[in-house]
Amino acid sequence: MKTFKTRGLVLREYEAGESDKRLLFLCKGVGRLFVYAKGARKPKSKFIAASQLFTYADLVIAEGRGFNSMAQATVIESFYDLRTDYDALCCAHVITEICEKTILENENCDDLLRLTLKALGYLHKKEPPLSHLQVLAVFMLRFFLWYGVAPSSGECCVCGGDVGLSFLCAEGLVCNDHKRNLSGEFVPLSPHALTALRYILENDLTKAFLFTVGDGIVREIQNAARMLWRHHFEWELRSLTYLSA
Repeated sequence: MKTFKTRGLVLREYEAGESDKRLLFLCKGVGRLFVYAKGARKPKSKFIAASQLFTYADLVIAEGRGFNSMAQATVIESFYDLRTDYDALCCAHVITEICEKTILENENCDDLLRLTLKALGYLHKKEPPLSHLQVLAVFMLRFFLWYGVAPSSGECCVCGGDVGLSFLCAEGLVCNDHKRNLSGEFVPLSPHALTALRYILENDLTKAFLFTVGDGIVREIQNAARMLWRHHFEWELRSLTYLSA
């Protein structure tokens, strides 16, 4: 049986048979990949650790007729502490749901995998101490950048000016004078929220999460991220309904 090696993050787990699991991975160099883990629900299974939600592992995958099965697995990071913090866990579910609903098989998603691991790491370690909603908002905005639908953050998308930018629509920033030209959904942005939005979209990933703002600014950029999701994707993010206000 032909095998190949990869690294993957468990996005979703399903029960299969009496003691097996069917796992959806986001894999390095592979993208979306379903894998069967035989006996993974047994207490003494060698796959029990690597088949848990949010687990990132080195994998050896055996290719069968119409399905892939887990031959070997070594855990790199379990993100275990996510399970001890309700808000962090809810944000992690939103992140994996976004990945699950948008990635394709045989699509190189390595940049998305790096972004996802970075976000889960900040939710998990809490160092530096970033709010859960800030981590989620940054993830979503950077996801739009990766997907190719990030809004313009430089000037008004109606007139091209750079004064009085106070609103965000799906296409980008809009000034006060041209708010009336908008036909779709938009959200207001304070000057500090606008600065945060630009920082997130224009900086390298290693810096994008690392800024300090108040809860009100976090809510503004989170509202912007949710508006952009509603515009660009037809799926409702069910995990968002479990987040604390």
